[in-house]
Amino acid sequence: MQANLEWFRTFKAVYDTGTMSGAAKQLYVSQPGVGLHLNALESYTGFPLFERTARKMIPTEKGKLLYQQMLNSLMCLEDIEMRFQRKSGTERATVSVGMCVETFQQALERHIPALGFNLIMQFGSHDQLNLSLENGAVDLILTTCTSSSNGLIYDPFTVERLVLVAGLHTDLSGFQVPDQSDKTAARDWMKTQLWYNTAADMGVLNSFWEVNFGERPGFLPNYIVPNKFSIIRCLSQGNGLAVLPEFLCRQAIEGGQVTKIWEGFKPLENTLYFGKRKQSLYMQEIGYIETLLQNEFK
Repeated sequence: MQANLEWFRTFKAVYDTGTMSGAAKQLYVSQPGVGLHLNALESYTGFPLFERTARKMIPTEKGKLLYQQMLNSLMCLEDIEMRFQRKSGTERATVSVGMCVETFQQALERHIPALGFNLIMQFGSHDQLNLSLENGAVDLILTTCTSSSNGLIYDPFTVERLVLVAGLHTDLSGFQVPDQSDKTAARDWMKTQLWYNTAADMGVLNSFWEVNFGERPGFLPNYIVPNKFSIIRCLSQGNGLAVLPEFLCRQAIEGGQVTKIWEGFKPLENTLYFGKRKQSLYMQEIGYIETLLQNEFK
């Protein structure tokens, strides 16, 4: 038996949607067809890829391992397929761009209707985005970490400053901006507060604490939410603290929905880079997106 690319495409759709019916809708095929592809792949690999329940397809450990190993390769093949398929009408360039979802929503999303070319967005961690760039699955990424792979270039274009913000109803009467000679009161007050974070940025709180207090925070956030905009929305309706990029919450700060209470003794900053290949057919389109983003970050 020889593996079929469509089996892997079906497997990814089931994994992403969690159901056979969801995969069928995503792929525009029948649900029995999804079942046939999945059964064929499981027969080919020799082990079950999902635990089948009444409402959800739960990936097995082997399924999770297969997904991680084939994801970037499949995305690269799908990107190639999209770029080279015959299109009706005037040919438009297709550019793939990777960044975190919050940066996309804040800085790029509103510009999409005016673009003169096709755009494919990919989201993930900085390590995942760099790997996608190395594999040729994306043309441009925004990242805080660089790769030493040959053929890639990284241009710094802005600095992301992380600040401590408080929710709308947070009682700040017990907070005093700390100084280097007396950190204890502020540190102890912070430890009594509710904290927000995202699963992808657990290290940010640790870094902020270590830079300013020389130790780990010693507690876990109370609320782990999907993304940074979720944190801002929650803080705008309640109390609590979070460490966030200032440019993402600037509008909420200016609107009085959240309060910036401290930048730290030494501001915690990350350099954002444009990562791309040295040679690309889409340099003009890539340059246009870079200019849009540079203007947004001014």
